Amino acid sequence: MLPVRVFDYVIDQVGRDIGRTRPEQGGALLGLHGRDVLTGFVHDAHAQVTRVEYSNTAWLLDEIGRQEAAGPIRFKGIVHSHPLGMPHPSRQDHREYGRTLEAVPELGRYIAPIVTHDLTTPLDRHELAVENARMSFFGAMWTARGVQLQRLRPVVVPLAGALREAGISWSDAYPLTCVVGGVAGVRVPLPRNRSGARRYLFATPDFPVTAPLLLEEAGADGHHPELLVSELPWDHRVPERERLREALRNAGRGMDAGAAAAAAATAAAANPVRGEALPGGQPEHPSPHPSPPSAPSPPSPPSLPVPPPGPVLSPVSPDAAARPAERPSGRIRRLTMRVGIGRTRAARAGLFARTGGLLSPALADSHVLLVGVGSVGSYLAEVLVRSGVGRITLVDPDRVEPANLGRSMFGTRDIGRNKAKATARRLKRVNRRLKVTVLKREVAALDNHTWQQRISDSQLVIAATDDNHAQQRLNHLAYFVGRPALFVGLYEGASGGEVVFTTPGSPCWSCATGGVRESLGELGHQPRTDYGTGRMYAVPGLLTDIHHLTAAAAKIALALLHPVGGRERIGGFLATPLHKDLSLALFAMEPDHWFFPRVLGEVPGQYAFQSIWPRTRRRPDCPVCGDPTLRSDPREHAAAGTDAEITRRQKEAYEQRQRGRTDGAPGGRHR
Repeated sequence: MLPVRVFDYVIDQVGRDIGRTRPEQGGALLGLHGRDVLTGFVHDAHAQVTRVEYSNTAWLLDEIGRQEAAGPIRFKGIVHSHPLGMPHPSRQDHREYGRTLEAVPELGRYIAPIVTHDLTTPLDRHELAVENARMSFFGAMWTARGVQLQRLRPVVVPLAGALREAGISWSDAYPLTCVVGGVAGVRVPLPRNRSGARRYLFATPDFPVTAPLLLEEAGADGHHPELLVSELPWDHRVPERERLREALRNAGRGMDAGAAAAAAATAAAANPVRGEALPGGQPEHPSPHPSPPSAPSPPSPPSLPVPPPGPVLSPVSPDAAARPAERPSGRIRRLTMRVGIGRTRAARAGLFARTGGLLSPALADSHVLLVGVGSVGSYLAEVLVRSGVGRITLVDPDRVEPANLGRSMFGTRDIGRNKAKATARRLKRVNRRLKVTVLKREVAALDNHTWQQRISDSQLVIAATDDNHAQQRLNHLAYFVGRPALFVGLYEGASGGEVVFTTPGSPCWSCATGGVRESLGELGHQPRTDYGTGRMYAVPGLLTDIHHLTAAAAKIALALLHPVGGRERIGGFLATPLHKDLSLALFAMEPDHWFFPRVLGEVPGQYAFQSIWPRTRRRPDCPVCGDPTLRSDPREHAAAGTDAEITRRQKEAYEQRQRGRTDGAPGGRHR
């Protein structure tokens, strides 16, 4: 049973707003992008309801959009109540889940709790007690059989309870979902310190296992305060409910004021809080739980600064948070080592120890879908994990053979094992907390709805397979869903190769390779191909040449996982190629390879290991990236079939849409 993390104040709000009222009532659940974590609830107080039906208002949709635009919080699903004896979604609910997942494919999983006023039946593992009722958790997602429901196991994050235990008052208007140092979590205000400066507590979904951060304002003028970040001393011997109280009580112990300031300054430099210092004074803290028109507004905390809206490239994890330069005491450090936390923490920190400012710790919760785990894919997977990627799905149906040992990352013990499973075992030895999913299937064995779900749940799709049909499908689906994709291919004898990357708005894989290949073919420089589409024959090659191409692909992959204008240097690596449509990189590992001598022959100092990034273009009639009115939905095509059949179907669909547009019919499907 998959877990869903729920902050305790969300459960309290649902109990008050839905548990106290007879069915049906409902509201929206909000949380962290890309993770099954609930950090907010918006009650739809004026919805159209009967005893057996709930219909949301337009106000609720507008409020969801407003909160999503203001920060990293995202829509996760709808919670509503049912009559007694029906603690599960109805058929109508099931249809609504499917419509929402189809309209918003990036949602991934639709979290759909049901509230019933049953206080007598024992709670099951997927249920929680709320005020005057029970809350049964379900999740809906696309599978090969369509939309499937499954029970979810709720894991309560006791933030509000811990603060009350520490003697700090709580208001539902306080929690703010924000990002600190590339990590998403919840921030709440604390009482001011002795000098009158504001303080905040920042907790991740792993609270109270992991220590929260203490944020304190610093600055003389008070108009542009700087937030100093430090980690509270966290003693795992203390009961969880009392741990925060003891940490706040002992926060000043173990270092004098000067050392505390130095440690906080060091931590602040390593963990900037996004947008805390704003020009023009302190903005008011917007209420994360506004009320619909005519409903009373909840109280707002006094003068709380809020991070400005900004895009979040990928979901982030508390594991990615950088740690302060100094520990509060050696006694606690030794304790965490004994319980097995220190070693894991040290390993995670080691992944980023030599890449500060180059790679973002947010990679720890990035999800990469890698199709093909052979000579290219196995090395590429290891580079990504050693760079900090914390979640990866490996797809490959083949087994390791003795011939693979000389050009891949496998060992003799892996012979006979599935390639994806053997790679997963190796990667887990690099990072024990790595989340790995293994699919021992061919791409053609899963339908397009399943692949759409898999792709929607990832931040990057990598095709490291020589199966042209698989690349064609992944290209279409990734572009349709709006996920960046990377395609890696070797030429004859690994003397050359190509890396193609696509992003929303760029030329797709088919246009990037086909257009350039057509131009080169007119000049008589087209090398020997297979599949009838310009793809090169896959033949053995030197491991050094394979790794040269794969290393270049890994750097491009890491750049695609970072924002172009971000703080990390890797984010700017693709700025020029993305701006100029240089989305095809051609590599020559041997001298005199292909057309490289004609292009670079007069350039001094050229010999081998060269690259050319030709300009690519989108074909207007391309069903993947061309005219939006002529693009096709990949789910309309069969999951299996020959390349000729796929091409024929796409051509027929294109001609039909062309006729419709010529006859004055409306354009293609709008997304």
